[in-house]
Amino acid sequence: MQNLLVVAPHVLVGILALALFWRTLLAAKGSRPHRRWGRRYLAALMPLLASVVPISLHLDGSNAARLVQIIYLGLVLGTAAWTAWRAVCDRESPERFRGPLFRALAMAMAASGTGLMLIGILKGDVLTVGFAVIGVIYGGAMLGELGRPPAPGWWLNWHLNGVALLFAATHASFVGLLARNLLPALAGEKMHALTQLGTIAFAYGLRQWLGDRFNRLASSTRAE
Repeated sequence: MQNLLVVAPHVLVGILALALFWRTLLAAKGSRPHRRWGRRYLAALMPLLASVVPISLHLDGSNAARLVQIIYLGLVLGTAAWTAWRAVCDRESPERFRGPLFRALAMAMAASGTGLMLIGILKGDVLTVGFAVIGVIYGGAMLGELGRPPAPGWWLNWHLNGVALLFAATHASFVGLLARNLLPALAGEKMHALTQLGTIAFAYGLRQWLGDRFNRLASSTRAE
């Protein structure tokens, strides 16, 4: 009963976030409903993140490495949400987007990703290394953004970058739950790693597809 009371809020908010993500994704891009549902989705991420803390303390409170990983994933999720949101808000002002908070998040992502990767390599933990790659690549891309002039459509690229990470974060747990129920005999650490990293890989592919699609549309519009 106690486990249910701790886990149930996280599951309910997770379902709400999943529904809001797809409601936003299916709305016409740039439309008022897309922006409205997107804001609601981002708002749902705050209680979702908060609900992870009691679960971790209740189920694995003595595992310091696990708590560090959760804090790191919170940083990743928060950075993804911020870049997806601010890229649109600051589309006319790349200097404002690249302000102090962007710089701080870039350094935090790159540094924490590098540190976590070293831990994962020393422990031989593939999942930890996979999670660490996110910080290294995303933080590195943010730092690289600071060293060059804004490219055409820079804001859309960063919006899609954030959305791709949010897709992975929103869907990974549900994919894992579905896999464990469909293939209970294979449930375990290997399946957990496979579903988590597989969702991240799918999100990366989705990001590339969306980027190509929107870039082609933008090129066609400029040509006309």
